[in-house]
Amino acid sequence: MPRPIRVAIDLRPLARGPATGIGLLLTQILEELGPRGVRFLGVTDRPLPPIPSVTTIEVRASGAGGGTVRWERNELPRLLRAIDPRPDLFHATWNHGVPPGLPFPSVLSLHDLIPWVAPRYVPWPRPAFLHRWLYRDAVRSSARRSARIVTLSEASRGDIVARVPEAASKIEVIPCAVPRWFRPAAEESARAWRTRFGGSYLLYFGGFDPRKGLDLLVESMGRAFADPGRAPAVVLAGTVNREAKEIARAAEARGLRVHFPGYVPDEDLAALLRGATLFVYPSRYEGFGIPPLLAMAAGTPSVVSDTPAVKEVVSDAALLFPSGDATALGALLAVATQDPAFLEPLRLKGVERAARFSVETLASRMIRVYEQAASLPGGSS
Repeated sequence: MPRPIRVAIDLRPLARGPATGIGLLLTQILEELGPRGVRFLGVTDRPLPPIPSVTTIEVRASGAGGGTVRWERNELPRLLRAIDPRPDLFHATWNHGVPPGLPFPSVLSLHDLIPWVAPRYVPWPRPAFLHRWLYRDAVRSSARRSARIVTLSEASRGDIVARVPEAASKIEVIPCAVPRWFRPAAEESARAWRTRFGGSYLLYFGGFDPRKGLDLLVESMGRAFADPGRAPAVVLAGTVNREAKEIARAAEARGLRVHFPGYVPDEDLAALLRGATLFVYPSRYEGFGIPPLLAMAAGTPSVVSDTPAVKEVVSDAALLFPSGDATALGALLAVATQDPAFLEPLRLKGVERAARFSVETLASRMIRVYEQAASLPGGSS
């Protein structure tokens, strides 16, 4: 019987508070590959909160100092070289962070190139030009040093190849999966959310920043509903920040009912989705699109922008509008909210589409990537 693959893995995304898309994917990797014979040892720059579904992984932490790139260049290689016995490979999970000179191969998760493709949407520290350069240099060098690269969509693969062409032969597309914990909610649970928000509501959940296009949603609601008093409520779920407060002011100026329930725990998300008349995702750019995937799995009809990665996720199982076009989004919202029968075929298509994004497929493809990387000689240059 072959011995298990031993993987050192960067767990920093799990130390950053409520789970992000990267955190969700990383948790899936730990949950699904551990029982399949992969042995993980985590490295991080700060203590981790408990991961209830992952109880057997050893974690080594070393404090951050001087920012992300400096930690990756100094503390991370020290942590990795101190592992004894030596792991078969290192998995860098956060778009860069493959140090030079490792004596074993590395796998790089390069989820997207948003800071490179759409830098105007990133709140760079000052001086911005220096941090943009550091990011691009970290991506290029990590891609060059890695044995294999994993990304979430063909759209992201195209972005990577266009900017780091020498990485083309290393890339494997492995989409995120619907988590095992996600199950369609009972109608009673959904009804509680409708009661809370005063009846029917349109839902968005995710981050609050200009890239997400929530200004378009507010503008499109004004176009779709001449009388704001007759419009459904708009529910914007996620950790509230300054951008969210600006959206709230814009919505209130139009007379719209907007609710900010904050970060919604995993166990409540399916019911929040089922309670919605429509899920709306007006993002201007994505590397994948986990919220639309979960909306489909919940059986909630969706209206999404046609940005390539999101379109790749939903295929024909959602209503699409041209990214950035508030007029087109408003027209779809008007039709979709006035004719419930119009949405039923979309709901059924969404459930069928989401079923294709399984944790079993994710696990088998990731194990294959690990096996391919571990079989290669040498380490990172």
